[in-house]
Amino acid sequence: MEELSYAERVRLLLAGSFWGNDDLGGKVYAFSVSDGPLGLRTARSKDDGGAAGVYPSVAYPCAAVLSSTWDLPLAEEVGKCLAYDAIDKGVDIILGPGLNIKRLPIAGRNFEYFSEDPLLSGLFAKHYVLGVQSQHVGATIKHYCANNLEYSRHYASSEIDDKTLHEIYLRGFFIALEAEPSMVMTSYNLVNGVRMSENGRLINELREQGFKGVIVTDWEACKDAKKTIKSGTDMIFPFNPERKKEIEAIIAGHLVDEGLVNESSERVLGLAEFCQNNKTLQKAVYPVEKRSGIALKVAEKGMVLLKNNGVLPLKKDCKVLFTGSPCRDYYRGEGSSRVESDRPFLGLDEAYAQLGGKGEYLRSTYFELMSPWMNRLAAPNISEVAKAAEGYEVTVIAVGDEPGVESEFYDRESIKLSACQEQMIIDVAKHAHKTVVLVYAGSAIDMSGWIDAADAVLFVGFAGERANEAAARILLGLTNPSGHLTETFPLNLTDVPAYQSPRDSFHIQYAEQEKVGYRYFQGGRPVLFPFGYGLSYSEFLYSDLTIQSDSKNLIARFSVRNLSNVPGTAVPQLYVRSPKGEAYELKGFARVELEGGEQKKATTVVPWRYLTRFHDGAWVKEKGTYRLYIGSHVDDMALMASFEEGE
Repeated sequence: MEELSYAERVRLLLAGSFWGNDDLGGKVYAFSVSDGPLGLRTARSKDDGGAAGVYPSVAYPCAAVLSSTWDLPLAEEVGKCLAYDAIDKGVDIILGPGLNIKRLPIAGRNFEYFSEDPLLSGLFAKHYVLGVQSQHVGATIKHYCANNLEYSRHYASSEIDDKTLHEIYLRGFFIALEAEPSMVMTSYNLVNGVRMSENGRLINELREQGFKGVIVTDWEACKDAKKTIKSGTDMIFPFNPERKKEIEAIIAGHLVDEGLVNESSERVLGLAEFCQNNKTLQKAVYPVEKRSGIALKVAEKGMVLLKNNGVLPLKKDCKVLFTGSPCRDYYRGEGSSRVESDRPFLGLDEAYAQLGGKGEYLRSTYFELMSPWMNRLAAPNISEVAKAAEGYEVTVIAVGDEPGVESEFYDRESIKLSACQEQMIIDVAKHAHKTVVLVYAGSAIDMSGWIDAADAVLFVGFAGERANEAAARILLGLTNPSGHLTETFPLNLTDVPAYQSPRDSFHIQYAEQEKVGYRYFQGGRPVLFPFGYGLSYSEFLYSDLTIQSDSKNLIARFSVRNLSNVPGTAVPQLYVRSPKGEAYELKGFARVELEGGEQKKATTVVPWRYLTRFHDGAWVKEKGTYRLYIGSHVDDMALMASFEEGE
């Protein structure tokens, strides 16, 4: 550090390329970063965002599917796999995970995020980071903070009160910091009128939480290099000529305090040294096929069975008709999380046949590429499929948000499927003996117009390169579904309070405050499917709840019994209402695997720091009566207990 001039130290604060730091002509290790939340998206050129192409890689299920597993050790496994992908491609730091809150179901990047709940988001991000960094690759938590829409994302200000900001939109980031990620990426938007890359107050809160790593801007989020550096942001990405001119002006006029430059440049140098030292420790332990196998495992555990009138699981000799575009086409989100899969995509009917099932495929809906980002569904032969369905015992209809509907850069216009898909379900179901609908989407879908026509509904999600293999296993009962929703599915978009809050191109009012997702829909407000909901081929019973509290943790112990003879996995959830809280909030959960008829004891440990509330500028532990509930989802409070925390 002492050998570097003021000019060189300032230069360290601007990236040297699209995907890497300025190595000062070889004086500093040149580290590389890559998109990678859902699979490594490594550009072939260091000078563009992927215009020259990207390298194929394992395409994992999206974050929404991963969180629907409620399996934190599995999140660590995914992190390890991503690290091995990075090692194979010479990448030092992964730009993920994203953990923004799903405030509005229409937000274009919701598929990249874990939940509407800050605890669940923070814990999944934490364990993802632990997995990545255990293999000597850096991870980045993003987008800090209150980045909950794509519309006008470079210019709109999220207007939000301090209590809501901390309890809903910052808590998850603070939990994820426990894993000590290498970087934190700030978001494009402004918060209460201040651009996040220049928001010294919120950037300083990261430091107050103990974060010692590098704070970087999102790509092209910086609009003023001097203001950005003065705020405490350490690095500006990517390199561009305009920012270079501003850096040169800072150097020429000594426009930023040397002490501040030293602090940021020391952190950047420390990151470069961290990456350089890690190179000698890295080893891609899992071969690519095992990584793909873990992608399959996530897909199996993360798909959510939403409805089942006894039609599932299917018997192998059942005569099945498959139709719908996702049977053959790979459905995924678009933008910086789009991954070019390294293996051919297996059709649903093909995967089903490989497992011994008896089925045939007929094309109904399909999409024609209209531009790199948008597709239009076509439906020329639905009547033919409807008539054919009369000759099959079960018709499986695959529908969803075709590529381009859910994406970075813009938001969804609605949460309904396309009109022709809805009509297809209704028309085909009139002729089918039994109808099973599989939904391939990255976020909540309004199913109210057609769900009554379906005998079963499986929410597949954007489940990665092996989505159809996982879905086929669930259809045949080779996998007992155990996924549970991590966001509320409303009956209608207009039911969501955040949708009613005022917004324009300049200001987004968070008028609903803490009433986000299930925190609002409690108390009998109707929804399509509640937060935490998910069916199984097994049935579970909870009993014997006891509560213990010590200085560090709140501990809930209870029993879980499998009432069926089918082995399955229960996902008990712990909700807590604090003495002054208006809503029950998720504070713990577990996955309990049970053989048929088996009963097990389960324990959920909740650190008290996750139970604190934000009052008058500080996190406080409230005194009074705490009410605790255990259930299979937020509207299923099977067990209840309460205790007094010292007056």
